[in-house]
Amino acid sequence: MDIVTNNVPRQLINGFELSDKEREEFDYLSDDELCESVFFKYKGELYDLGEFMVVTNTMVLHDSQLKEWHGFMADSHFSGILIRYVERDEEIIVGKFFS
Repeated sequence: MDIVTNNVPRQLINGFELSDKEREEFDYLSDDELCESVFFKYKGELYDLGEFMVVTNTMVLHDSQLKEWHGFMADSHFSGILIRYVERDEEIIVGKFFS
């Protein structure tokens, strides 16, 4: 697996901070769920942290490169996005993985 990241911390965005246009992207969330959700921007796209899966110990045993990452979201069978929390969970580092 190849992982690409620039290790730049990104601020987390609370749902209530989103613009009306950004809120439209997440119409599957109720108003209450949206306000309680947390998002981040990566390469011009807005991502919902609630859509990410936790990196498990089994995954780390399979690929030790994942040990420093906390979550992932696949965008194809061979690639996806990784996240790692920093700064008391107020920021994240984002990376892209390829198999």
